[in-house]
Amino acid sequence: MRSLYEQRRQILVQSLISQFGDRVQILGDNAGMHLMVKIDTDMSDEVIVQDAAQIGLGISAAHPYYLDNSPGSEFVLGYAELNEQQIEEGVRRLSQVILGA
Repeated sequence: MRSLYEQRRQILVQSLISQFGDRVQILGDNAGMHLMVKIDTDMSDEVIVQDAAQIGLGISAAHPYYLDNSPGSEFVLGYAELNEQQIEEGVRRLSQVILGA
């Protein structure tokens, strides 16, 4: 299972870089079933999460995980239950929400 999750994580990272370029920063360690990212955007976290939900994406803003003020524009993306095509499509949709692409 570890190698499967690592493969999915790599697909997610590659898709994010492909869609967002230098506007995305991967945060945290290379482990687990979630990926934390910082996306350079002027949109509020709440708007991004709401707009993503309207097109079928379930992402979480990272600010509830901070004890103090969070820097914002950080999101937690789950990938464990998704296949390669779903990951790539999800990132494409997220780029539409944030970049209007």
